[in-house]
Amino acid sequence: LEDGIDHLIETTAAMPQPHLSYYHFYPPHQPYRTRAEFRNRFRRDGIEFPEKPASVITEGNTHKETLEARSQYDETLLYVDAEFHRLYTTLKAAGRLENTWLIVTSDHGELFERGNIGHETPMAYDPEVRVPLLIFPPGHTARTDVRTPTSAVDLLPTIMEIAGLPVPEWTDGRILPPFNPQRIPEDRSVFVLHPKGSRARRPISEGSAAIVKQNMKLIYTFGLEELEGRDPYIELYDLAADPEELDDLYTPDHPQGQALLAEL
Repeated sequence: LEDGIDHLIETTAAMPQPHLSYYHFYPPHQPYRTRAEFRNRFRRDGIEFPEKPASVITEGNTHKETLEARSQYDETLLYVDAEFHRLYTTLKAAGRLENTWLIVTSDHGELFERGNIGHETPMAYDPEVRVPLLIFPPGHTARTDVRTPTSAVDLLPTIMEIAGLPVPEWTDGRILPPFNPQRIPEDRSVFVLHPKGSRARRPISEGSAAIVKQNMKLIYTFGLEELEGRDPYIELYDLAADPEELDDLYTPDHPQGQALLAEL
């Protein structure tokens, strides 16, 4: 990761102005390899995580195994945070953040529960689909937390707005607050799709999809051999009351569940 950050600093300095640069870093990704200074950091803090029942699709990992992998992952996140800090302070010291927008996000999270480790299993639980998004405007000095539900598809129209360019009509995204003068509705629906084994340029035949609307989240898993007669497998969670997604509220006559299912 150090080499990648060095490369970013060097190449962006040599680019013509203005420019858009995109860098995708491999860490934090398996195999989780942190620096020695971050090893066992969370074990010393005594943090505990709830043991969750195995998912309908499970790799068969024990709670102990998932916790061990999660500790290694969290330690690797500290390593990534430290390297991002080095990037940020280097760019700031050089005066390059006075006319630069810096955006940090991820393509997915990782799952360390329900018998699964990583992101290969096509499940749409929050640890796998809820990702960080940080936007640093030029010369910013104060932090603002945005609680509005957003999606990765919102980045394209937001960058277009920042650049003073028209937003394409075909995009599903919205300009993110606080850069959008129009308030995003609180009841906006945000969608997730994990097509898993579906083949390119073919109809999506298996995987999982989810819809989040306000505090309710419906997960729809379909087309997988592991479902064994429970296809599709539908779950419903109240994320405000149950952020760990432990209490499945779905029934065929649940009004919110049926409304979300119809929309999805």
